Amino acid sequence: MTRYNGCMKFPDPLGLKYEQPRDVVLFAASQLQGNRKQQEDYFVNFNDECFVVADGVGSMPHAAEAAQLAGETSIWAYKHVRQRHTYWGSKRLFLKRIVRTTNMTIWQKQRETGFTDGMATTLLVLIVGDKNIWMGNVGDASAFFLHEGAMKRLTKEDVDSQGKLTKVLGKQRLGIVPQVAIERFYPNDTVLLATDGVTRYVSEPAMQEILLQSGTTAESLTDTVVALLRKAEANGSRDNMTAVIVKRIYNIGDI
Repeated sequence: MTRYNGCMKFPDPLGLKYEQPRDVVLFAASQLQGNRKQQEDYFVNFNDECFVVADGVGSMPHAAEAAQLAGETSIWAYKHVRQRHTYWGSKRLFLKRIVRTTNMTIWQKQRETGFTDGMATTLLVLIVGDKNIWMGNVGDASAFFLHEGAMKRLTKEDVDSQGKLTKVLGKQRLGIVPQVAIERFYPNDTVLLATDGVTRYVSEPAMQEILLQSGTTAESLTDTVVALLRKAEANGSRDNMTAVIVKRIYNIGDI
């Protein structure tokens, strides 16, 4: 019989610290210009926390500049306004503040030399938290949510019966309030953000089928984004096209 002296230490199973495996947020984005003279869609993100898609209104001057200004201002607002507890504690209020700040910036830009002939853009903002996502939308860009194989639309387009925009940033100084959607965000859940150059030409069942193949790597998400854009192009889209996929997955390396 082997004897152990009193100096030997055995691990205490009750003292072992157990940590849940961490999950991570992956994302991929891409664009096609179509047959437009310039790219008037704009995408920008801050880490894996905030994602912004803006689509400049092509029937007005400075569409590309409007979209870029909206994207950059939204990210600036996210990084600065979140430091205020009141806004960080209420993401609905936070999204309204981001939209209000961005709209005011575009409104004021039109007072500068060279921009007095007007500018406007749509805006779609996604905030990703530890357990939830929050979506704010103005215009006709769209967000879709895939959970356990079922997909639903998170946004409603701000358009009339003829498909014309009824709400954009830059047209009025005050009174722009975004649609806001909130969802739990579990591992394997997927969010798609897309401009109308994609959504007008790819049916929701086709989107769902493509998203179900998105995989769990950055490379596979990139392939999925490209597949969506190519599908829209093959179906006749000649508009600017932007698609962004955001997916939460288990970090296998931590398990």
